[in-house]
Amino acid sequence: MSERTYVETSMLREACEAPEVVARLLARNAPLCRDLGARLRAAPPPFAVTCARGSSDNAATFVKYLLEIQSGLVTASVGPSVTSVYDARPRMRDALFLAVSQSGRSPDILNLAR
Repeated sequence: MSERTYVETSMLREACEAPEVVARLLARNAPLCRDLGARLRAAPPPFAVTCARGSSDNAATFVKYLLEIQSGLVTASVGPSVTSVYDARPRMRDALFLAVSQSGRSPDILNLAR
């Protein structure tokens, strides 16, 4: 068998950094996550809703599976254009709402979150 040679690309470097970045984010957000967990246990939501687009929607789909498998919480995805293009107002009262955005500044996702 021949030995493989890997070319170091930006994508490979970023992928290799992922474990360290995730560990740093988990540590930085631990108090917030503990507080959120306590609030959700004290008042469990009837369902969850995700809102994202593109690669962020892939992350939201992963979260959907985690929520449904680990907690049994039915989770749906609402497209950002539902409010920004079609001016609809989905009924999501008391739902756990998860907006996923790389920039955190997507106007249509922020509008749906409001």
